[in-house]
Amino acid sequence: FSIAPFFGDNFILMLLAGVALSAIFGYVLEWLFFSYLYQRDHLQQVLMTYALILVFEELRSILVGNDVHGVKVPAWLSGGVPLGDIMTYPVYNLFASAACIVVAIGLYLVVNRTRLGMMIRAGASNRDMVRGLGINIRLLYRIVFAAGVALAALAGMIAAPVASVYPGMGGNVLIVCFVVVV
Repeated sequence: FSIAPFFGDNFILMLLAGVALSAIFGYVLEWLFFSYLYQRDHLQQVLMTYALILVFEELRSILVGNDVHGVKVPAWLSGGVPLGDIMTYPVYNLFASAACIVVAIGLYLVVNRTRLGMMIRAGASNRDMVRGLGINIRLLYRIVFAAGVALAALAGMIAAPVASVYPGMGGNVLIVCFVVVV
């Protein structure tokens, strides 16, 4: 929502810029906060995540305010596909579904068909062995964390025209997720 005015009506360029900025943000977050917690209990990582959520929610409130913002569906995706004589299905929902399928196929190919995916799978199984093979496991974790943040941002940006962007929009789901983890 914040970078939209810089790109006019170019929705795809907005998505790409948002994903790139989010990946950089995720890389820095992992470097500053999470890289020190890998040797500790998982609960400390969960608590750090929750603490950062609270801090960033307050920063967002101070810097941007607590208004509800609507994001317009791009003009080229604003139509509908007729389903008979009475109903139509929004083209934007088809775009969102197609984007999800493209991301899922891309992730499958990266994880299962590339050298990076091989290193990610190996690092998830045995971090010490991967380090012993000369792979920079810290950099690998940073890249994976940054990619996760970028994917979460992409999902939020694609969902924004369908659901309004409002303060604390993920709070209810987050509490449930943390209760399950704890």
